[in-house]
Amino acid sequence: MKRWLLLAVSVLLPLPAPASLDGLTFITEEYPPYNFMRHGRLEGLSVEILERIFAETDTPLTREDIHHYPWARGYETALTEPDTVLFSTTRTSQREALFQWVGPIATDRVSLIARQDSGIRLDDIGDLIDSDYRIAIIREDIGAQRLLEAGVPAARLRPAMTNVSAMMMLDRGRVDLWAYGEDVAYWLMEENGLDITDFTSVLVLSESDLYYALHRDTDPRLVARMQSALEALRRRGALRELLGDSLTFNTEEYPPFNFLDDRGEVAGTATRLLRAALEQAGLSATFRLLPWARSYTEARLRENHCVYSTTRTQEREPHFRWVGPLGTNQWAAFTLAGNPLEASSLDDLAAFRVGSFREDAVGQFVEQQGVSVVVAPTERENIGRLQAGLIDAWVTGRQTARLLAEDAGIELRELFGFQQVELYLACHPSVPERFVTRLQAALDRPGGRGRPEPGAHAPPDERKPAP
Repeated sequence: MKRWLLLAVSVLLPLPAPASLDGLTFITEEYPPYNFMRHGRLEGLSVEILERIFAETDTPLTREDIHHYPWARGYETALTEPDTVLFSTTRTSQREALFQWVGPIATDRVSLIARQDSGIRLDDIGDLIDSDYRIAIIREDIGAQRLLEAGVPAARLRPAMTNVSAMMMLDRGRVDLWAYGEDVAYWLMEENGLDITDFTSVLVLSESDLYYALHRDTDPRLVARMQSALEALRRRGALRELLGDSLTFNTEEYPPFNFLDDRGEVAGTATRLLRAALEQAGLSATFRLLPWARSYTEARLRENHCVYSTTRTQEREPHFRWVGPLGTNQWAAFTLAGNPLEASSLDDLAAFRVGSFREDAVGQFVEQQGVSVVVAPTERENIGRLQAGLIDAWVTGRQTARLLAEDAGIELRELFGFQQVELYLACHPSVPERFVTRLQAALDRPGGRGRPEPGAHAPPDERKPAP
């Protein structure tokens, strides 16, 4: 009888309400591209993921409910005030017991950054300890903690109020090094009009995952609910969508920058640079080789598509996000070795049939100079058109012409060179800014895997296409 009574009571009593996240206080800082303030509104990957978690858990909060504090204040608040959440926070063994954790959100690499003209080289942390370099840090930031843990004297550290002030300390020579997240540092440089090629990462201090850090006395049900929501987003591919870490890179046959090798894989000097930069930045992309007009059109019209190797022209500039340069291309005019045609400028070509291919910057430039251009579907077809007498001259990149002619077994004669340009990766505007920033930062690290040391050359198998 008692058992039936207990069962009846349990049926009548309401079930416990699911743990609600709206009782938590969320705190973030200025750490772009993960979390930052722009035009009075919080932006960034971590903010966007948190809003998705709010929606997933039916939490009536938005980014407007997130508090924006300096890092040291936010860190102290999350340590001392119950039911607070701090992000984006690097999860370390020293911090492990201080918080409960939800994540990971992303991977962050913290490095020592120097001015390129400083000549600073560090092989390990011992070199730093033995030096007298002054280092800009943010109090309680992971960079500062790593330095102190490694035994760097506190007297050598120069605390800054904000990451921008730390960056300016380095730029103006008030410190020798800056300990900070690489992605964030390079993003800030670009946002503040500094040339990121003026700076270089000289020593990696740590590579760790970023998390939401919750006060250690937070109800474990809330922690579990946040983590469960994050995992649900990950399973559905929502995080990959936000991260923008998988794109399509279209290219064409344009040796030595991009072409199919004898295994049918996209290769070339520009391809090699991009693959290395992607790996270094922890990003991914699918490479495809298509006719140039299609490659260019897809990047122009389709979300999450990019095209390379692309000349950055005034007409193209507003339509893409740009990453590069990937190489330098010298334009020139050519004819067959036995052709008596003589020309020393584009004006001299006005009376002749001049070949290019669809949507190519070289042909477009030549047409703008008043020269009529005969357009082929692909660059390689201009070799056959020269041989067949369908065109008298061919305008293209100097290296490309020589390699394609060698591959076809014909001899060309260069008439004249007329323009030198840099080549880029051009991405549809939908490609996330953080993707472009991370890829550019990886590409611009001198001596890193993203860009060869001065004087370095491409491997032999990347100088010409397969036969």
